[in-house]
Amino acid sequence: MLSAYINEKDIRTGTVISVVARSVAPGEILALEYPNKSRVSGKVISASHNELEMEINSEAWRLRPHAPSDSTIHNDLSDKDASFWTVQAKL
Repeated sequence: MLSAYINEKDIRTGTVISVVARSVAPGEILALEYPNKSRVSGKVISASHNELEMEINSEAWRLRPHAPSDSTIHNDLSDKDASFWTVQAKL
């Protein structure tokens, strides 16, 4: 099971999720940890370098690469140990 970290107390548009993995594939399960250390599991629905869809708590979410204020995209799953995603929409 892969690990991921949610930067807020709930998941909504704008929430940043960091995924600790070189890559993810459809069907993989992630252990998502909130700041208060509580955990939920999420299942990858689809994944590419510019979009990630996950089911978390029986709800589907679309995530895009996180671009902080310096406009750098911190997302290259091919050669990094972690990637950062921003929740874009509930599906």
